[in-house]
Amino acid sequence: MPNYPTHARWGQIGAAAMGVAVSAAVYGLFFAPLLAFFSGIAAAATTFTGAIYPDIDHHNSIPRRKAVRAFRLLTVLGIASLAGLGWTELVAAVDSTATEFGVELPVPPEAAAGALVAVLTILVAGVIDPLLDTVTNRHRGWTHSVPVNAVLIAALLAGVWLLTGGLGRPRQITAITVAGTFFVGTLIHLGLDGEIS
Repeated sequence: MPNYPTHARWGQIGAAAMGVAVSAAVYGLFFAPLLAFFSGIAAAATTFTGAIYPDIDHHNSIPRRKAVRAFRLLTVLGIASLAGLGWTELVAAVDSTATEFGVELPVPPEAAAGALVAVLTILVAGVIDPLLDTVTNRHRGWTHSVPVNAVLIAALLAGVWLLTGGLGRPRQITAITVAGTFFVGTLIHLGLDGEIS
């Protein structure tokens, strides 16, 4: 079976091809040079990600380690963003909860709220890898299945379609096309693994 360097090399070849193809198609259809340029770059990155993604189900694989790091970063950014957006309410909730239970905080409520956010972030980031183990279960499981990946990409495309509804038709179609290149990358990986007959 091919290893990571083989998947990455063919993923790069597919990424270059899809980047050029998407960029040319977007320019040809919409005559929008900036949209074509950035959609080509996004399609290349998305294709490459799709080409290495199926191996997230192998605990020690490079794609798994990269995915865990990326999910942890997204978790930290997400929790920090939510805490920042609701900071005033969070501090007030910590203060009122301490008062309600008759607990005198040894630090200001802002510091207690910050500590609460930090602990929550560490706990959630710590369950990313075990959660991936639970979801993927075994190597060459559902992440190596063409029908399962087709259903997942269809759901992704539907989500992108809904989320980009207000962008106008050219940008929406471009977003759908870029997201669809993930499946092309996945097919490159599965073809190399002999999963496509």
